[in-house]
Amino acid sequence: MDEQSVSILSDVELHAVFHAPEAAIDRQAGIVFVHGWSGYGTGPHRIFINAARRLTADGFHCLRLDLRGRGDSLGDERTADLDGMIADVLAAASLLRERGVRDVYLLGICSGGNVSLGGASLDKSLAGLVLWSTPLFAPFKARTEELRRTGFFLVEYARKLFRRQTWSKLAAGAINFRMIARILLGKGRGSPAPKHQRNPKDSLRDIMSDLKGYHGRMIFIYGSADDEAAGAPEFYKQYCIDNAIPHAFHTIAGANHSFYSLEWEREVIDLTADWLKADDAAKYTIS
Repeated sequence: MDEQSVSILSDVELHAVFHAPEAAIDRQAGIVFVHGWSGYGTGPHRIFINAARRLTADGFHCLRLDLRGRGDSLGDERTADLDGMIADVLAAASLLRERGVRDVYLLGICSGGNVSLGGASLDKSLAGLVLWSTPLFAPFKARTEELRRTGFFLVEYARKLFRRQTWSKLAAGAINFRMIARILLGKGRGSPAPKHQRNPKDSLRDIMSDLKGYHGRMIFIYGSADDEAAGAPEFYKQYCIDNAIPHAFHTIAGANHSFYSLEWEREVIDLTADWLKADDAAKYTIS
């Protein structure tokens, strides 16, 4: 297989490594690899390199991208944001199409999955998304954490109702109901950040709303020991059901967020390869 360094023009110059399959097994389908927030085109522990070589051997064109301000790409890492990274991924998808790729998939890990969802919300012609350890978008994650925090305190206060000292304090008027209400309602934990300090992982758009109407296939793969993706599988599964998006979900037993062991890495790559080949075969079966 052939691997070559390429440049891509977004609104900044980007670097990527292009893996071309042998002509005899060319599927005319390609994959843009999208790394996480603090990573670059190799992926954690070189998982993207190993996956790209495996998938190229299976006949897929693969493009391992360095997002703006990461790796060898230009741009200021301090000002890079989600919307800029989405633009980078769409520029990479355009490069694959210019090289004759018929169907373009995005494969993202961690926040690279969020970038990939953002890409599909703007380019509904993308063939599909492969989403590894993709967390909730920042606003949804904050909301989920707030609900979990409120639930924790509700349980704690419910337990206290059965304690003798609680009723003694109640009789003496020593319970601060105003403070309890502030805790349960999440008030008093500081003012929100000014608009100019917007979380760079937030989009200026409502991506999940803009994603409606996309019907490319999606596969989500998570590790059972991934605390960073809490609530994400349930949310995305329901979203796919509600919006008639063909989908598959897999959980790798014991795996952490980045699939660090060789066994976990092998499994996530095998699941991805099998899904991509089945998807390609289903679309272009020769009778």
